[in-house]
Amino acid sequence: MSPAVRPGHHETTLDEARQLARVDEDGHVYATAPTSSGTPEPAVRQEESAEQTPAEQTGQPQEPEGDQSAGRPSAGEVYVGQYPGATSEEALQYFTRKFDELFNRALLLKARVEAAADGAKALRESREALLAELDGGAWVGDVPALRSMLAELAEGIDALAAREKEEAEQAVAEHLTVREGIVAEAEQIAATDPGAQHWKSAQQRMSELFEAWKAEQKKPPRLTKAQEDPYWKRFRAARNTFDKERRAFFSRRDKEHGEVKRIKEELIARAEELQHSTDFGPTTKAYHRLMDEWKAAGRGARRTDDAQWARFRKAQDVFFASRDAVNAEIDAEYQANLEVKEQLLKELEALMPFTAPETVRDRYHALLERWDAAGRVPRGDVKRMEGALKRVQDAFREAEEAHWRRTDPETVARQNSMLTQLDETIAGLEQELEQARSAGDARTMLRRRRLWRRGAAGGG
Repeated sequence: MSPAVRPGHHETTLDEARQLARVDEDGHVYATAPTSSGTPEPAVRQEESAEQTPAEQTGQPQEPEGDQSAGRPSAGEVYVGQYPGATSEEALQYFTRKFDELFNRALLLKARVEAAADGAKALRESREALLAELDGGAWVGDVPALRSMLAELAEGIDALAAREKEEAEQAVAEHLTVREGIVAEAEQIAATDPGAQHWKSAQQRMSELFEAWKAEQKKPPRLTKAQEDPYWKRFRAARNTFDKERRAFFSRRDKEHGEVKRIKEELIARAEELQHSTDFGPTTKAYHRLMDEWKAAGRGARRTDDAQWARFRKAQDVFFASRDAVNAEIDAEYQANLEVKEQLLKELEALMPFTAPETVRDRYHALLERWDAAGRVPRGDVKRMEGALKRVQDAFREAEEAHWRRTDPETVARQNSMLTQLDETIAGLEQELEQARSAGDARTMLRRRRLWRRGAAGGG
């Protein structure tokens, strides 16, 4: 029993029993209590008991033995039963206990109703069983009070049923809200562009939504078919759309992966053909082209792609390991050449700046010949050494070009001819200046020719 259920207790006293029934000298009990309508009301039902006599165990009210006319119920009385071989008090107490038991069961039901310890349906069934038991037997007790309490219980049970209905409607609304959320999310996932869909996580989420749907179906109250069907049809359609798009996507991807696998198998075969090549320069470029084609082929199925990449990389590693070993040997041989060229570079840089290239020309060319004769340097030093030599050569070439411009016979001849013409012009202008000192034009012309002459003489 729930701790919240605290039933009362009813007990019919002996004085109350004497007012509700009488007992004759043979132990026959007659109920005399009137109902609310004024007619006699049976007060205690005869039931089987270890204390009942064989006559009572027939289940039917027993007629008094002996003088039948004296033992019949009078007007307004109902025969209850017989308890022979006992006092009238004992007979009354026996039959009131039966009524009190029924009354206390009704009190227990009242406490259950007040505490809402059970559902309205179960409480109503208990009340109807008590009422049927009350109507089906003869009792010694306050039957009107019990009947009134059962009527009040009917009202309480109806109120509880109304509250349960309201709560059930609210629960149904909450269930429908949850279903709407499940369906809406499933529809959103199904509507996602297949190219942008994260299929693994989306598939997992769809499975979670389906499990959530099944869990909702198990929660009370259960939805009717009319309530659930619209949501289920939408949910089923979303799942079907998702599954269809998923199958189509993976079918296309399988075809793409198959093509990628075919292309990469060809690339692997070509890489393996080149792995033992000793023509390092062209083969290195060929491997670079193969790598570009590998990247352009795209990604295949992860496990297959990883296995193919391992084979492709293995072929490359064989070639580049062989090339690097040969280059290491060559670099070791070229190390001495590097030391020679380092010294020659220092001697070349010592000639700079080339202010008089004609004086160091022979020394310069001799050092370049020794540079060429020194041979190749390690691959890692080629760029550095060639860059340093180029700076020296550029500086020497610029110095020679400047010297040539200054000493070129044709340039000198052109310069002398121009100077002679300027000298003659200046002499003529000086003569004119003497003739007309006030002429500003002659002064200006003279000044310009002198400046021209000075510039021509120093230019070059």
